Amino acid sequence: MKRALVMLVVGTALLCLLLPGCLTKSENRPPTAVFTTAPKAANVGQAVIFDASNSTDKDGKIVRYHWDFDDTTEDLGVSVEHTFSEGGNFTVTLTVTDNEGKKDRANMTVRINEYPRARIDLDGADVKVLAQVQFNGQNSNDPDGAVVDWRWEFGDGATGSGARAVHAFADIGTYIVNLTVTDDFGARNNRSLAVTVVLRTFEVGWNLVARSLPQVTEYAAENSTANKTVTLSFDNMTRVDFGLTWTDDIRHWLLGTYNDDFGLRVTDPENNTQYLRDMKGNISFNFSITDPPASLTVQARSADEALAEVGSKYATGLGRGDWTAQITLGEAGGAQDITSNDLDLGNNWKLDVRCLVYELVLTEE
Repeated sequence: MKRALVMLVVGTALLCLLLPGCLTKSENRPPTAVFTTAPKAANVGQAVIFDASNSTDKDGKIVRYHWDFDDTTEDLGVSVEHTFSEGGNFTVTLTVTDNEGKKDRANMTVRINEYPRARIDLDGADVKVLAQVQFNGQNSNDPDGAVVDWRWEFGDGATGSGARAVHAFADIGTYIVNLTVTDDFGARNNRSLAVTVVLRTFEVGWNLVARSLPQVTEYAAENSTANKTVTLSFDNMTRVDFGLTWTDDIRHWLLGTYNDDFGLRVTDPENNTQYLRDMKGNISFNFSITDPPASLTVQARSADEALAEVGSKYATGLGRGDWTAQITLGEAGGAQDITSNDLDLGNNWKLDVRCLVYELVLTEE
């Protein structure tokens, strides 16, 4: 029995010598590197989770997980979090090492999107209340794509959309206008601009405008007087002109000179009187009422508010009322010639009255 056992042991030993590797340990297999990312693409500064928990080692265990993010940074761990500070395509490499020192690598390219850049431009330097303001976002850009959406908030509750937007502010003050742009990757960025809204500036000036009354025509006999009431109802009169004209149809028989002796006396509502007498076919004079006001500058929300602010403080009713014009014909000139019986007994006259008034002219600067 003992001899048989000894022979079995010796036989087994001889067999192990004949079979290679029978007395040595089996060779170690390398691990398998596998990893996932979440999300698969991200924006600059957005955290990306790299997970290598599905990596395996069939004849041992993985003892080291090394990450190379292709941006000069590295990390260790089964699952790591990383943020990229720049946009682009990065080849991330995972290297796993097992307990026997065997290694395996896996690569994956991760896209990192740059955020778009919002920019606000104003068409014009001044922002006036109630004026249509042009906001321009066309100079917004995206370094690695395109801007596809523009959203505006004007700071007064109103909103808008599009690369260009038009808005009018109802009140003065400072408003924070915000533009949010979105790129073709879905990333958003915004820019804010403080906009100060001021009152509109109006220049108030005055134009002189002529206003004429209907002409008065009448026949005057020699040595007669006609009293005419002239009613002026214009506001803002600066001057009133009176003109009396006639045609002397029968001249002096010997000298051939004018000989109709007319006189014009005008009295204004304040009882100021002017009088002229002449034989040459016309008499004219004027009454100065007042000077137009000086130009001034008014700040207001609108033209209507500017007019309301000016109001009637620069209006005047001076000169309004009844004026009296007295037309007198003295000598009419006698006979046409020394032998004629055709007497010059009178003549037709015409009275013209013209007023100069100032009217307000409003111009926005």
